Amino acid sequence: MKQTLTICQLKQMLVEQEKIKQVKLLKFGLLTTDEEVKEHNNESLSGYLLYPTTIEFIETTDKLEGVVGLKFGIEYSIEGYTDEKFVDVTFTCKISHPLLTNPNTGDSSTVTVETKNSYLNENNFDYFCFEYDWEIKKGAWTFQILENEVIKLEKTFEIL
Repeated sequence: MKQTLTICQLKQMLVEQEKIKQVKLLKFGLLTTDEEVKEHNNESLSGYLLYPTTIEFIETTDKLEGVVGLKFGIEYSIEGYTDEKFVDVTFTCKISHPLLTNPNTGDSSTVTVETKNSYLNENNFDYFCFEYDWEIKKGAWTFQILENEVIKLEKTFEIL
């Protein structure tokens, strides 16, 4: 006998797979970092992502002048359905932005995506650094934190 699931049952199954109850925005804006390590990533137009050990927010703002060297982003708390520490969770940081084209490869994109592994009930951060002139595009730059394609947090910056 073939069994079909109702929409409510399917939604309940997805909720049961979720580990993140909510993501709270703690800080946002202009920031500095300590020494950054470049890690190869085919999803990035530059071919890599930057990973610092720490970041420091130096100005709370969501309107920024686009210049080479500018670093902006978000710090957030990942709250789980349990209060336990050190529970592994996988989520996605997606940054939607105006169309960027790498002049060296010809590759273009309107999103930068990173799959992340972290712990529940901990703080995390994501940021973007304008390293090259071709990355600086005026308009809306939206950071989203997603779990199973469900948006848990969204913050938009305007690059002037």
